[in-house]
Amino acid sequence: WYQRRVRGMTASNGKGGSAQPCTCVEPHTCADFMKTYVEAIFDTSVTISPFSSLREQYNKLCMQECGRREFAKQVTSARSANMILCERRFLQLAANFATILHICEQEDDIESAKVLMILAFTYQCDGRFVYQEILSLPIWSSMRFWNAAFLHAVHSERKLRSSHNKCFSEQTPEQRIEAEEIHKNTFFGQMSSFITNMMAFQLPTKEISEFREKMFVMSELDEEQKEILRQLCPDEAAEGEASFSDKFENLKERGRSFLQSVSRSFSLDLANTGET
Repeated sequence: WYQRRVRGMTASNGKGGSAQPCTCVEPHTCADFMKTYVEAIFDTSVTISPFSSLREQYNKLCMQECGRREFAKQVTSARSANMILCERRFLQLAANFATILHICEQEDDIESAKVLMILAFTYQCDGRFVYQEILSLPIWSSMRFWNAAFLHAVHSERKLRSSHNKCFSEQTPEQRIEAEEIHKNTFFGQMSSFITNMMAFQLPTKEISEFREKMFVMSELDEEQKEILRQLCPDEAAEGEASFSDKFENLKERGRSFLQSVSRSFSLDLANTGET
């Protein structure tokens, strides 16, 4: 059924025999294909051969921004029902992540790569996560990726959490206080996540520290928050004292506690200003 469906899509695009990446796929066709393809990845009765028409069309669509965004969107949607996978599904998903992340680096597609990075920590098989299968990808050693992905994440979350879109001069004093708290807490939460992820992808401590301190320059964090974030990344002398898995689990637990504390503080601050 999957093969019949993808053949129909390929024929409708008029690109079935082309060896070049497809550049004229309609958005709805791209969305339909990626929905079908992701369903096939998680369907235990389906095997996607590297040389199948399904995989060939996937590779072509990955060369387009709409294809990469739709793949990330569909894998996100499928997460709740498929987080724990069998070995074959797990390795197949990791292989597809590797393909699309390699293209993301070439095409400078920060947004799709950022989403896939987060998803790589959610899908697992017998305690192994997808991120552990893609550690060698060159995108993780690119500080350009980490800088851009972090700023994109902060900007996106601030837009979601803000209760208004007024410019600074039009804001009331209460709205300015709210905006400052949103910025601080968003920055703190995202920095906690990114430091943890950078450690998981085995970036050198020196590069993580430089990244953190550079981002501090554009933040409004207080010294206590900065110190908490500095403690998340151990110094070089302590790096070899525990296994990475132990450190990673400890970081996740500490991160959850920090974010819960920030959330409670944020709620109290809003209540004190009379905002809802």
